[in-house]
Parts: sequence; structure tokens; C-alpha cells
Amino acid sequence: MKARNLGVDTLRLLAALEVIILHVDFQGLSGLIPIAVRLQARWAVPFFFIISGYYLAERLAHPARSDVRPTIYRMIWVFGLWSMIHIPIVLYQHDLKEVFRRLLFPSFIYVGTYFHLWFPSSIVLGLIFLLFCFYYKIERLLPVFSALILLHIWMAGSYNIFGIKFPFDFETARHWISVPLMYIGILLHRRGPFNKLLAFGLLIGGLLLQALEAYLLLTRYNISPYNHEILIGTIPFALGAASLALGGIKFLEHPLTSAWGREYSLGIYLSHALIALVIGKLTGWIQLSPALLPIRELILPFLILLACIGALAALRKWLPAVFKWLLGNHIQQE
Repeated sequence: MKARNLGVDTLRLLAALEVIILHVDFQGLSGLIPIAVRLQARWAVPFFFIISGYYLAERLAHPARSDVRPTIYRMIWVFGLWSMIHIPIVLYQHDLKEVFRRLLFPSFIYVGTYFHLWFPSSIVLGLIFLLFCFYYKIERLLPVFSALILLHIWMAGSYNIFGIKFPFDFETARHWISVPLMYIGILLHRRGPFNKLLAFGLLIGGLLLQALEAYLLLTRYNISPYNHEILIGTIPFALGAASLALGGIKFLEHPLTSAWGREYSLGIYLSHALIALVIGKLTGWIQLSPALLPIRELILPFLILLACIGALAALRKWLPAVFKWLLGNHIQQE
């Protein structure tokens, strides 16, 4: 059996931290700092999709491991389960009517009951769509599908500069992003990771392109740079990060961080919103001077990350059956 790539596991942990950063309010920071912090974190979710596509291709290349149905079942399980777990939060933040709206409206299929649960649902969509194309031998159309999906996402999101009504709003269009990004991961597996120089160039170039896009959209169309989710530069940024990890970076291969990434990255993604709410309530009574507020906001993502790891590690040690159940690990993988 091929040894695990410890660098990829470490970057999974870092990407989980970046997702937390994206869901923390940095309005207390002044100037360009909150914008820069959010833009540099945008590679995280695309990275997860690209890596998922890479390992999907690796499984499909080996007939004995090519049955990916358990992975689909696992993602459906965690999507449904964590949608139920977040119902008390929705009830606390809104009311019973909103709970039923989120459960019964068709939008539940792609976003669940809480905003971040679109990711496992999108993974399922991507897997089913890609397997459909492979089974019916229409893979040659995937570059066209991928380009159209990305174009729709950009035009319905950050590049909707003329207020045009699109067939799908941004949230619906975004749900399809797993298709092009996982396909990029599949192509990356077939050609092999880029060399370190090119991968690093993609990472830095993508980050700078994001900054340029955000600047132009702000100055020419008055579009706030704070809430961009997927810019054109986000794709090479995430591709460079994935290729660097897959190509083997020694300083990323730390046993502890790679173990945390392997065991807890999915759990961190699923639980961080709940943990953040609890931490916010527990620390809300602490009065800080205005000078200390920026420090609190910079520390908060790391505190949430450590709290998630601590809670998951405690469950894994003391209630291993519950830990497996929460992450879908009870579903037998081939």
C-alpha cells in the first residue's frame, strides 16, 4: 500500500484553519488587513476539492479500490447528520419557522441547515457527475462543462458587475464548483504534481492575481473586496498549494500536524461553526479595550482550531464509537 503523503495531511489542517479564518469577523481590524487576511485564505476550500479529485483518480486507477460508493455514502451521512446537529443553532439564532424552511425547501439539498454544509453536498454532486461522465465515456466534454461552471460562478458572484439575473444565483452555482476543481485534481494525478518552482509560481501568482482582481473590482465597479469567495486567481492559488503538498515539502511532513490533518480536518470543518458560537458566548462577557480587540480577532481562529482538535481528540479517545459516527468513519471504506 502506498504511504500517506504527510505534507497533504498537514495542508489539510492548515486549510481547515483558513476556513475558520473565513468565518471569523475581522471588522475590528483596520485598513486592508481584514481584506488581505480573507483573500489569502481563499485557497482552502478549492484545495480540498482538488485533493479529493486527485485521490479519486488514484482510486479509479486501481480496480480493487475503484468502488467509491462508500465515500459518497459517507459524505451523504455527514451532510445529513450535521444538518440535524445544527438545528439547535438555527433555532437559537432564528425561530422554528426558519428551521422548517431550511429543512423543507429544495435548497436543503445543496446547503443543509447551516451555511458551511454546502461542502460535503458539493463533494457528492462532484463525485456523481464525474463518475457519470466516465461511465458514459463523455469525459471529453468535462473541460467544456468545467469552463461553463466556473464562468457561471464568476459571473453570478464577484464578476456580476452589471446586476444581470442568471439562471442560478451564486450559492446555487457555487455548489457545482466541485466538478471543475475535482477534474483539475484528476488531471493533476494523470500528469503528476508540478515541479516545486512552477507550483510555487502558481501559488504566488494566484494570490497576486486575486489581489489585482479585488482592486480592479473595487475601484472600477465599487464591489467590496471583503466578501469575494471565488476569484479567477483562486484556482491557480489552490492548484499551486495542492501541487506543492503532493510534490513533497519536508517541513510540512511533521508527524503531529499531519496526524491532526488526517484525523480531524473534516471534523474541524463540520464542527467549527458550533465551536465558534460556544467560544463567542463564553468569552462575550470579557471587556477589552479597543487596542486589544485586533489581537483578540487574530487569536480567535487559532483558539477555535485548538478547541475543535481538543473536542475531537477527546471524543476519539473516550467515545471512539461516537467519533466514528460523527465523521462517517463507521461506513466501511474499500
